[in-house]
Amino acid sequence: MFRNFSNRFFFTLILVITIFCFSITCNAKNTDDNSNSKVALVDMFMGVQGSSSCVIGTQLPHGSVNPSPQTPKGQHNGYSQDEPIRGFAQLHVSGTGWGRYGQILVSPQIGFNANEEGHDSPKSKETATPYYYAVNLDRYKIRTEVTPTLNCALYRFTFTKFRDANILLDIAHNIPQHIVPEVKGKFLGGEINYNKDTNSFSGWGMYAGGFGSAKAYKVYFVARLNIKLKDVKITNNGNTALYAQLMLPENSKEVTMNFGISFKSIENANIFLDQEVADFTFNEVKAQAKAKWEKVFSTIDVKGGTNDEQRIFYTTMYHSFVMPRIRTGDNPNWDSELPHLDDHYCVWDTWRTKYPLMTLINESFVSKTINSFVDRFEHDGECTPTYTSSMEWDSLQGGDDVDNIIADAFVKNVKGFNQKKAYELVKWNAFNSRSKLYQKYGWVPEVGDWMSCSYNMEYSYNDFCSAQVARIMNDNTTADSLSNRSSNWSMLFNPKQASSGFKGFISPRKVNGEWIKIDPAKKYGPWGNYFYEGNSWVYSLFTPHQFGKLIDLSGGKDKMVERLSYGFDNNLIELDNEPGFLTPFIMSHCNRPDLAAKYVSKIRTRFSLDKGYPGNEDSGAMGSWYIFTSIGFFPNAGQDIYYLIPPAFPEVTLTMENGKTIKVKTIKTSPDAKYIESVNINGKEIDRAWIHHNEIAQGATIIYTLTDNPNVWKVII
Repeated sequence: MFRNFSNRFFFTLILVITIFCFSITCNAKNTDDNSNSKVALVDMFMGVQGSSSCVIGTQLPHGSVNPSPQTPKGQHNGYSQDEPIRGFAQLHVSGTGWGRYGQILVSPQIGFNANEEGHDSPKSKETATPYYYAVNLDRYKIRTEVTPTLNCALYRFTFTKFRDANILLDIAHNIPQHIVPEVKGKFLGGEINYNKDTNSFSGWGMYAGGFGSAKAYKVYFVARLNIKLKDVKITNNGNTALYAQLMLPENSKEVTMNFGISFKSIENANIFLDQEVADFTFNEVKAQAKAKWEKVFSTIDVKGGTNDEQRIFYTTMYHSFVMPRIRTGDNPNWDSELPHLDDHYCVWDTWRTKYPLMTLINESFVSKTINSFVDRFEHDGECTPTYTSSMEWDSLQGGDDVDNIIADAFVKNVKGFNQKKAYELVKWNAFNSRSKLYQKYGWVPEVGDWMSCSYNMEYSYNDFCSAQVARIMNDNTTADSLSNRSSNWSMLFNPKQASSGFKGFISPRKVNGEWIKIDPAKKYGPWGNYFYEGNSWVYSLFTPHQFGKLIDLSGGKDKMVERLSYGFDNNLIELDNEPGFLTPFIMSHCNRPDLAAKYVSKIRTRFSLDKGYPGNEDSGAMGSWYIFTSIGFFPNAGQDIYYLIPPAFPEVTLTMENGKTIKVKTIKTSPDAKYIESVNINGKEIDRAWIHHNEIAQGATIIYTLTDNPNVWKVII
């Protein structure tokens, strides 16, 4: 995922998520006192304080709204823990490189100041959970609480001073314009309407800028209060300012304000309030939100480990369920009965770990996603952007990775989506979305698309994934063609290109086939020449479907082991970014699963961070990486295999949507045992370093026996 260059420079070290002192610096805790609650284990401050851009505010699983505090000098999530509270906005993107949204700001006050910097308040007693956020605004002595539904945010303001109490409703405010103006956000006008009879407000704002689509979009809202207001003053200065002053009667000790938010219409915002909030009280909605999160966390039960290890696990699981956003029925561009998922930030990240995790424990979410891809393809004529925000953004970080999500679902027999229409999308991408130069020459020439080498590597894997879908759909002619194309990555494998004593690296070529000399160790940023967010050391290893061929071209298994070890030990292979996720498991293809385990463990434990991920969390990609490396098997997404690694917990139970369970148990032959001695699945010992999806899809018991000897487990390749 795209990061700020300063963040990328700082976090070029390998991925570290394990955090021994992970909650020490947080000055606020999840205050849920139920010792059996997995929600209580989630540390909402992880990934918020550092550069991971996670949002501190609450939401439902994949909820459309994500109400959260805003602060001056906030980061791209709109918030900084050390800054005063400016107000509370209803929409955010979490874990992304740059900011977006942050609209429909509400700010309770004593007195009234509508200036952007005029109502900041120091804070205390900040409480953050997945289902509930609360804080004291010390300047005003006001307690603010918020809890969500899928499309609504419910606020409860408790005042201790009643004279001159007001609420600011600011429609112009947004993160890209007022918190991180380098993202060049704009407010383009809107309106506020007040209905005195129903104590409600409605309206909309139009915005442009922020990370994602440059196209202007509208956010609609309806806000309902539980009290009669003393007076209301609405100020509309075009695209300069739009806000309402809600003047409260002097007996207003507890005020509730419920927001319905829509990207489509005021009518939709009203419907959301009627259907999702209805006559429920704040506490009832809070309890419902907590129950929804408890249901999510109940799908993976881990036993053992330290309290911090459990906290890390369930916090990363929370982040795995934040984005993309479910906005079914709220598509501003067309009406459809199919699911609508927006804010994929981004598919280039999430196809590798997040969606395989959903396949295991939330399969219906995968089918909803694919149906939303199909719906978009049928209406737009394409479905290639790696992420969408307010529907459109055409800049691709990599290949056509929608195809990889669809292929993963096909090979794992996911139900609930239209296979024929999904294949039409995949086939269209293969022959229309892939670079024309790639299709003509077999590689992307240096004079063609930017990031020519990384595009080429990803297109090759897209072709492999698409070929699998074609084969399943009995289109063998297309399957054969794409299968042949899937070897095109080797067209850029220069056997003479050397680095640190190793030969054979992906290198750019001209149209005439002439090689362009590069330094394979040079790390490139986003949107530049040759490689996207990586170097040739990383991308030369990205052949998920043809590791055997790669190993042969690189000099054989022993040479590959030497190369990988050198790359890991000297930080030449970047593992804190998605293209390197699979790299340690190449060791398993070299008969060294012990080294795969070693380097995965090193990634998880090398450093101790108290702030979160080493870079952006990436919409569940990083969180899901941690989940898989904890439970003992890691997906080669787009294929039906999982690589086996030592589990991080003595017992893990996954409950799938079909009701079947996968039980993982670990037996250690010594206290320090950390290498696999044997693996037994459903009573049968296996002699390979991976398992197939069909071996666990209907439930399974996997028993790992671990040893402190790295050379015991002999696997057949």
